[in-house]
Amino acid sequence: MKHFKSVALLLIVAGVACAPPIAQESPELAAQSDDWEEALNTGNIDALVAMYSEDTILMPPNEEAAQGHEAVRAAFGAMIDAGLTVKLETISAVVAGNVGHRVGTYTLMAPGGATADQGKFIDVWEEIDGEWVTTSDIWNSDVPIGAGVTTFVFTHTVEDADHWLAAWQGENSRRDFFAPHGVANMRVFQSPDDPNLTGLIVDVTDVDEFQAFVASPDVVAAKAEDGVKDKGMQFLAEVK
Repeated sequence: MKHFKSVALLLIVAGVACAPPIAQESPELAAQSDDWEEALNTGNIDALVAMYSEDTILMPPNEEAAQGHEAVRAAFGAMIDAGLTVKLETISAVVAGNVGHRVGTYTLMAPGGATADQGKFIDVWEEIDGEWVTTSDIWNSDVPIGAGVTTFVFTHTVEDADHWLAAWQGENSRRDFFAPHGVANMRVFQSPDDPNLTGLIVDVTDVDEFQAFVASPDVVAAKAEDGVKDKGMQFLAEVK
């Protein structure tokens, strides 16, 4: 009987030792949202990349999955370069042993504060060498594709392509100039055959505001300053 009790006790202890860790809410993991938000909003791409494992997998909306630190740098560096900022809200952050996950929502803002996108995310974390890092990250928009956004295309020639392109880069660029006037996103293009043939694709959330601004003296003056030629300019609006 004593032998039986000893064996039973060992089995109980072994069962407890082999039981999976209990999942519980983690304030530490929840706080990572604040760090992520600050890194993107301050343009600190190195700090943001450091929050991901070397083999992390990114699963952005409307794109193929990508892996590794360079993928992180490319995806979120593009957001920083576009002047976008983000607000994250954590719904839950749960840890079980050395793995965890967060569920939350995001709001992406264009320069000037207009909402460019909003949606939800879930990411998986692992504690490696005492540091929590993201091993997979997926997010997707609440906004149906194309809903509430009208796309405009502009093509024109400029006097000096380098001068014109410089106006669209860095702090206080033309992106910041247009952003408060119904613009969610702007993309800049240049012909490989004729460097002075340039163009813009503009995603607009408030068409009336945008069209009024384009016709304003401020934009007329900006075009002159940037060397944009009115002759031959093409203007196309998306047909829905």
